[in-house]
Amino acid sequence: MTLFQEPLFQQSFTSEITVSEKHPLVLLTHIICWDQLILLAMNQREQRGKKNTGKIPQYRQLLGALTLMAIKNIGYREIEDLVSHYAPARYLCDLIDSDKTLDHVTIFDFHKMMGAQGMEEFNNTVLRKAEDHGLIDPTEMMSDTTAQEAMIPYPNEVGLMGRFMEILKDNVSKLGGKFQSIKTKIKEKQKEVKALIRNSHLFAKTKEEKRKVGKKLYHVTKEIQEEINSLLEVGCKLSSKAGKEVTRINDVMKTLFPQILYFLETGFVANKKIIHLQMKELYAIVRGKAGKNVEFGLKWGINRIAGGFIQGYLMDGVANLSDKKFAIEALKKHKETFGFIPKTFGYDRGAYSEANIKKAKKMGVQNVGIAPKGQNEWEITDENLLDHIKCERAQVEGCIGTIKHKKYGFNKPNARSVSAMVAYGHRAILGFNLNKLIKISAESL
Repeated sequence: MTLFQEPLFQQSFTSEITVSEKHPLVLLTHIICWDQLILLAMNQREQRGKKNTGKIPQYRQLLGALTLMAIKNIGYREIEDLVSHYAPARYLCDLIDSDKTLDHVTIFDFHKMMGAQGMEEFNNTVLRKAEDHGLIDPTEMMSDTTAQEAMIPYPNEVGLMGRFMEILKDNVSKLGGKFQSIKTKIKEKQKEVKALIRNSHLFAKTKEEKRKVGKKLYHVTKEIQEEINSLLEVGCKLSSKAGKEVTRINDVMKTLFPQILYFLETGFVANKKIIHLQMKELYAIVRGKAGKNVEFGLKWGINRIAGGFIQGYLMDGVANLSDKKFAIEALKKHKETFGFIPKTFGYDRGAYSEANIKKAKKMGVQNVGIAPKGQNEWEITDENLLDHIKCERAQVEGCIGTIKHKKYGFNKPNARSVSAMVAYGHRAILGFNLNKLIKISAESL
């Protein structure tokens, strides 16, 4: 007995679908200035050392795919499927009248090419577009800082040393030459390391017991690192991917081992401690919040322009700076984007200092709404204006909480490098602004 009846005629795989002109992706397609974004993508490509000659990449289509990724926070396989089979997505990517599509590898390469700088400038283009349509008022800005947490395990000393041995074992096994003699020893030491880690996790209950196990683990891993270092100093040429990784991890451990020893001897965490072996640029951010005293990742500044759109920024080349420096940087970022300093500026008490107020006024801020500390008075005396600033500044926290939601993916992005983390952060902020743009456009119909 057959469950399914064969159709009399072969079913067609081609269909015509009418996309509603009120669909959010259709509205967004007509709002965004694609020509500006194409020029941006071309500039990013040139900065990567590739000339815009020969076969022209599908800039318009790829920018549409990137836009959809920002709105929906989806992966490369999912975006490939949507662009291939979802009519509004094809409309957004300018493929509605075409049989062409985009594969996930091409989208990944384009996302990587755009990078953090390209995603930030993409967002700035959207902000300037919102300004042109009168949707935001750049003369008023409120700012705050937040932490973008990385998707990494808790960076304790035992875990870092265990991970070091795993990376070393995996990569040394692919090398030959002088490293052939140390392969057997690394395997034996790896077993010893695993036993010590198990002992630390299951049987060492007190801090003293854990410290003793940590010291034993330190001496075992340090011995292996010194042997690897001596082989590298001899002049072994490691041009392979595994060889470069061994060299890199050895350099990282040169800095990390003294920090580990400092903690084992004193019980205090060393300053600027490395918390991840693959992303050594990450750092611990002491927030002092209930239930989450420390966050591990990157510290961002968030600007909320009057109207509800936001802008994110990092302080280049420095780690975990105070809010006082982030406040002045917020004004500089605003000027880079819009060409002028806002007349009204608000920030929480973390940025309060007489020097900051003077700097802000010198830069051109008329109403400096930095919350005072202790018994100090507000710089602003107008009660109505002060209440307005307090109300607007409180909404920055709401924006930060929104982009950290899984809908946008600002927090704990699926990234394996700091540059990718930053790009994902700007993409989350871009998604927030684009969704707001769609909502405003839909309401105006």
